[in-house]
Amino acid sequence: MKQFQKARKSNRSLTMRRASSVCAATVSALLLSTGISAATASDAATATEHAAMTADQAVNVTIRGTVIDASNSDPLINAIVKQKGTSNGVNTNIDGKFSISLPVGSTLEISYLGYVTQEIKVTNNTTLEVQLKPDDQLLDEVVVVGYAAQKKVNLTGAVASVDFTEATNSRPMTTMGAALSGMSAGLNVMQTGGKPNSEGLNVSIRGLGTLNSAGPLILVDGMEASLNEVNPNDVATVSILKDAASCAIYGNRGANGVILITTKRGKDGKVNVTYSGKFSLNTPQKIIRQVSNYADYMEMINEAYTNNDQAAKFSQATIKEWRDASANPNALNENGIPNYVTHPNTDWYDTLYKKQWMQEHTVTLTGSEKRTEYMLSGTYLHNPGIIDAAGLDKFYLRTDLLSHVTKHIDVGMRAWGYHNDQRRDDLSQMWDIQMQKSTPGIYPYYNGLYGGQETSEEEGTVSNVLLNITGEHGYYKQDKIYVNPYVEINLPLGLHFSSNFYYDNYRNNHKWTPSPFLQQVSFNRGIELNYDRTEANMKEEAVYDWEQYDRSWKTTNVLSFNNRFGKHEIGALAGYEEFRKWGGSRDLSKKGMTDIDLTDFDSMSTAQYIYGSNWEYSSRSWFGRINYAFDGKYLAEVNMRYDGSSRFAKNNRWGFFPSFSAGWRISEENFMKSIDWLNNLKIRGSWGKLGNNSIGNYEWQALYSPDAKVSFGDKLTSGLRMYKFANALLTWESTEVTNIGLDFSVLNNRLWGTIDVYNKNTDGILYRPTLSSMLSNFTAPLENLAEVNNKGAEFTVSWNDRVGDWSYSVSANASVNRNRVTKYKGAVIQEWQTDANGNRVWVNNIGNVSAGGNTRVVEGHEMNEWYLLNRYQGSGSHFNADGSVNINGGPKDGMIRTEADMKWLQAMVDAGYRFYPTQGIGKGRIWYGDYIYADKNGDGIYGNDDDRTFQGSSSMPKVYFGLQGFVQWKGIDMSMAWSGAAGSKIYYFQNTQNSTNIIHGYGIGKEIGYDHYFFDPENPNDPRTNINSANPRFVTGADNGQQKAASEYHLQNGDYFKLKNLTIGYTLPANWINKIYMQNVRVYASFENLCTITKFKGLDPEMMSGDGYAPYRTYAFGLNVTF
Repeated sequence: MKQFQKARKSNRSLTMRRASSVCAATVSALLLSTGISAATASDAATATEHAAMTADQAVNVTIRGTVIDASNSDPLINAIVKQKGTSNGVNTNIDGKFSISLPVGSTLEISYLGYVTQEIKVTNNTTLEVQLKPDDQLLDEVVVVGYAAQKKVNLTGAVASVDFTEATNSRPMTTMGAALSGMSAGLNVMQTGGKPNSEGLNVSIRGLGTLNSAGPLILVDGMEASLNEVNPNDVATVSILKDAASCAIYGNRGANGVILITTKRGKDGKVNVTYSGKFSLNTPQKIIRQVSNYADYMEMINEAYTNNDQAAKFSQATIKEWRDASANPNALNENGIPNYVTHPNTDWYDTLYKKQWMQEHTVTLTGSEKRTEYMLSGTYLHNPGIIDAAGLDKFYLRTDLLSHVTKHIDVGMRAWGYHNDQRRDDLSQMWDIQMQKSTPGIYPYYNGLYGGQETSEEEGTVSNVLLNITGEHGYYKQDKIYVNPYVEINLPLGLHFSSNFYYDNYRNNHKWTPSPFLQQVSFNRGIELNYDRTEANMKEEAVYDWEQYDRSWKTTNVLSFNNRFGKHEIGALAGYEEFRKWGGSRDLSKKGMTDIDLTDFDSMSTAQYIYGSNWEYSSRSWFGRINYAFDGKYLAEVNMRYDGSSRFAKNNRWGFFPSFSAGWRISEENFMKSIDWLNNLKIRGSWGKLGNNSIGNYEWQALYSPDAKVSFGDKLTSGLRMYKFANALLTWESTEVTNIGLDFSVLNNRLWGTIDVYNKNTDGILYRPTLSSMLSNFTAPLENLAEVNNKGAEFTVSWNDRVGDWSYSVSANASVNRNRVTKYKGAVIQEWQTDANGNRVWVNNIGNVSAGGNTRVVEGHEMNEWYLLNRYQGSGSHFNADGSVNINGGPKDGMIRTEADMKWLQAMVDAGYRFYPTQGIGKGRIWYGDYIYADKNGDGIYGNDDDRTFQGSSSMPKVYFGLQGFVQWKGIDMSMAWSGAAGSKIYYFQNTQNSTNIIHGYGIGKEIGYDHYFFDPENPNDPRTNINSANPRFVTGADNGQQKAASEYHLQNGDYFKLKNLTIGYTLPANWINKIYMQNVRVYASFENLCTITKFKGLDPEMMSGDGYAPYRTYAFGLNVTF
């Protein structure tokens, strides 16, 4: 027992720094060790009986020995002892002893968590004492930070890192942002769209700190880019800089955090060729169904109009005709067309959304020749999305060269680029008014013809969405080229100099051409609904060509120093950076086509317009950092940056951004040495000041437009007019951040974590004030008006362990953030006051001190907090004991459901109370099945603008969290990644989905179509009666505003917890594949967006809306091979 306790104490003496790198070492070892069987010393005899024997290794020996810690001679329990490249292996027992039989000449491999793996050639020596050295290299694990890399153990700022290499092996990702969701506390990534090449990403670090652009600075190998531009297969690591201590060195762009992406590098060694391929089936994750039975649809339309005391739109004869035809769908009419075409019941989402196969192939070549290391990779991605239109073909190419010119000088070049090629189709039809105007009474496409209005009783502008989508032709093309030549020089005395030049060139070209003639008919009525273009029509047909370009260059020069003097570690760097970005656009159109297929401008006769513009901005920066560590215990760091930006006037162009941070590694103190289960404990604190210049390039200047018309005599002449006022006092937004953090590692580094709390104040926020109505033709200048405070906390905890052949890990993270506008235009006042005449008056200054409508920016509240009406909530008692109306006795949930509710409402109106917005009782006003709204200010008017209240929430979540798990046994591995968010409300009231305001010619949501309130007091036994539904009655959308009132009824809970990825893989044993000249072969299945747990009824809460291109679920199958 004493030996066991001693071993436990020794085995837990590793530091936290060792654990994070050991995970990678463990995984690599297990990949090479597929098929190892777990055994203790007592099972050694059994294991040796099953040792693999080959013809050329006929002589076996039994080796017995002990595995100990080289630093203190303590035995290592459960160390893996195995014959390299085979499944022949055992584990050491409680005394560190083992016994194994294996062939002479083979290699014995001994490994243990947190120690350097050792290999021993097997001879006739049958007794061994194996001394494993602690993996000191793991103590020096580095994390990429601003312009350098630092030891993780010495970090004093809030920095998180994600090893992207393993994450990209299998996941069917089209953008890098998808892989970061839920992976790091404080990094919030939500995908707000699924359309190929337009996958919207909402990326923030520690919430929203400004009313302007709140996105973080994203640097790929030092050059600014977006997450959607980066090939996930090229990424090695991602560092997330969250506090001022880590971000201050980026000065004018660091206020919203920084994401540093480091791509893969060439390797020193033999040539390796890796192929990675995956085929993925894309399917809609969720579809909001519409009523697809046209007879039901017609009856619902009639119900909405008769509910509003208007005439029905469809006759009972037409409804019966449709039901009869639907009962015999394959019967043919006189033209030989089946009933299901002439009398359709179309589900438009089934028509448009399709299962599609996506494929991706990547080939990577790495190696070295003499003094030069190289890496070359290419990726082809074909992403058709989930709609038969506008699929994307994307090509990536990347190279990385590093030449060791001399012992002290390295010269390198990184270059990458991509080309996007996408067919142009009008997918916006999927979520604009044309999709809303799609009814089930139109057949999409039959026998080369597009369907149209099938009954004259239908509204005349109903839409065939399939026709509309294919009604645009042309393309979208994007190209980007990025190059980064650099030189690094190691100088005496610990000095290092690096110089980087960056250049990128981006081009975006859109072309629109009219489609060939697409015939639309009414199959039922046997008539054509459109006609081919005449010669006169062709003269009006036009082609449009739009092109945008932007280019930039940046030069960065850094001199750094790192050295150790006894117990003192000192690091410093100083640098200069200059940046220029410029671009422009052109937009031109010509009309007068001679043939629909001749789309070159030379083949057209008349210029319609030519527009164009150019822009540029630049910046210069000096920056520096000083690090100090004493005895590995006491840490300090100072960062500073002096930035100048052309976006501000000369006198306000420069800003200084410093930060200070310190840390204390308590676990290294002598008084902590007796705590054997504690491996690392560090507290740290930081303060810093950051800037934000994410505004337009010319905001401080007055801007002019050439659209003015000036009268000279009897002639009207074009001229310039000023349309935006200047503000030469415009200056930087300034953000101050205070952060306190705790890092810990316990139980032999198997359990580690980090906790951070922060306070973030942003002042001088740039915002555009409201001008008086007399200046309605002018744009207000930006001013430094507002202040915002963010407070939050983050935690990450991870458990990593290995038991015999099993290796597993579980990691969880969460972040909580609360923002408040602390200064804007003054405090909101909503109260009763007494005026000079002694009259009681309601004062509401919301329009003067805030901006917005249903969401508001106002002091003392969350940014863009919902500002809405509340539904009335009463006791349901209706009347007082004396028979008088009880103002608090109305319906409990605010809906007029029963005749008793209606009597109460009538009594309230008779007593002088008014109910907005429709103000009256009747079918066209407030009726059975309508909601009424609360009188919050007590003025006797229910539901007017003075009754709006702040809801305590916005569309942005307050809490983000993630959960990752990994397990490996022999060659089989499984991983999963979850992400989620909580604390948001989504305003969801959408025509054709969940709105009960019904419009003739518009679709009707299936859920509310078959579950909504209905009661006819003149026919209480009507079979449609449903007085218990939470959905209001159907009314005509244009005539009744009671349901459309902006109220909390339309807010839905936006919380979600999503299984982003589940991957199962198998790595073939090395002794199988080495015979066919392969180093590694892995097959896998990977599933994206498998499950979403949410109460939100729209498409996807991550999109923060109920509308748009549906997100898709992906089932991928792939192969990774290294030669």
